[in-house]
Amino acid sequence: MADLADVLGAVGDPIRFEVLRLLATRGPSAQSALAERLGLTPSRLGNHLAALRASGLVRTSREGRSTRYDVTDPDAVRALIAAVESLALDVGAPSARTPGDEGELSAFARARTCYDHLAGDAGVRLLDRLVAEGALIPGPDAESVLTPGDGLAAALERLDVDYPDVGRRKLAIGCLDATAGRPHLGGALGGEILRTFVRRGLLTPGPSPRSLIEHPALATLLEPAVR
Repeated sequence: MADLADVLGAVGDPIRFEVLRLLATRGPSAQSALAERLGLTPSRLGNHLAALRASGLVRTSREGRSTRYDVTDPDAVRALIAAVESLALDVGAPSARTPGDEGELSAFARARTCYDHLAGDAGVRLLDRLVAEGALIPGPDAESVLTPGDGLAAALERLDVDYPDVGRRKLAIGCLDATAGRPHLGGALGGEILRTFVRRGLLTPGPSPRSLIEHPALATLLEPAVR
């Protein structure tokens, strides 16, 4: 049985905490997919996965020649995550982490790329704003296809973004954010918006892989719609 110190160490490290959150919300995943989602090298992530296995919170299974990672008890892990977040909010204390990891994780959580679209807090705020102004109509689930709304043309004009070349892709689809736990905007529209923001200098490369720095002008564009 895992030692209590191992469990506390697992949830006290920010990267391991995000791994747990990701597995608890998205289900089993290969190490390579987790590394891509979290912007880490596979070798660095491997050390964290080994610690999570030692804690008893994460287990492995085989799927062909691939090893997949999953939480041992999804309900218990989700309850643990909620309890840790609630405690941190109540006491106003930061998570235990090294200075380097704190900078990487906070930048990664604020704004980053996910495939070809914007993720992190900035990506979630983008989708929230588009839904609030009637540009997109969400589906029943976090990762459902989003339907164009009557306000889409006006929203694209406000953002100064061209209507994307959709091709065989979906125009807009929700993509559950690994750090925010809520959907950001994927699909052809998400890709077009990210390319435009980068080209205009509203987003610039951040301090860690895939992380982005948000220009103050973009923060204004993503402010909640005034009703």
